[in-house]
Amino acid sequence: MHKESIQYWHNPALSGVELTRANFKQFEFDRHVHLDYHIGVVSSGCQQYTHRGRAYHLGPGLISTLNPDETHNGQSYSSEGYQVHVMSVPYHYVSQISQEMSQAEGFFHNPLINDTHLYQAFLKLHMMLTQHQSNLSSLQLETSMMAFTTELFLRHGNVPEQITDKHNGLSQSQIKEVMAMFHDDPGQEFLLETLASSVGLSKFQFLRKFKQSIGMTPHAYLKRVRLEYAKKALINGEHVADIAHKVGFFDQSHLNKAFKQAYLITPANFQRRVV
Repeated sequence: MHKESIQYWHNPALSGVELTRANFKQFEFDRHVHLDYHIGVVSSGCQQYTHRGRAYHLGPGLISTLNPDETHNGQSYSSEGYQVHVMSVPYHYVSQISQEMSQAEGFFHNPLINDTHLYQAFLKLHMMLTQHQSNLSSLQLETSMMAFTTELFLRHGNVPEQITDKHNGLSQSQIKEVMAMFHDDPGQEFLLETLASSVGLSKFQFLRKFKQSIGMTPHAYLKRVRLEYAKKALINGEHVADIAHKVGFFDQSHLNKAFKQAYLITPANFQRRVV
């Protein structure tokens, strides 16, 4: 275990969301509260804390979920210490999602959740938001954040298990509108808010309806569209580096990775076989 340390991040794509990663052995948190929702996981070791008079142990595989203004403390369960990853989610962000779900206010029922799927999803999201962001689009980050938060509250918050929209998915005209934007300029930097407003929906509504209609998130669909256009450009004999920027990848290495993941072959090898 490393010496005691704490790091803070703020990603410009997600206003108000604060992220931390820390290693603690001796340090103890006195009783305190937060203004925002706090979601945390431990990747090694174990943290113990008291919440509403009960003691809890946060180890790998578990998720700590704390509502605003809930008193708690925290310290290492053993002398070995622990590593913790925390996300602070603004009240207004959760409030907006609650309203979209037709709930007056969102909150967590329990301060400790045993959910392996969401545990892994949280660590992946935390890593995405704290690593160097120049190669990740705002669309990808916003989509990932909203998808995780929504699923977390659906499973463990005060929202109904079944949510029915007034309309099932996007209309055909809405689908055509969005597809035209993607296909006309796949190299463009798309924002979730821009896509949603183009069809008269909130970001939350758009994300749910798009996935319901297409079976993929907007980012996943756009990534595949970009790869398909990359294949056509490769067949036409264009240079791989030029293609990467043309279709919206950060650089050639990111195109190579995505292309091989999708087609089990590198762009260069694909081009040699088809040209």
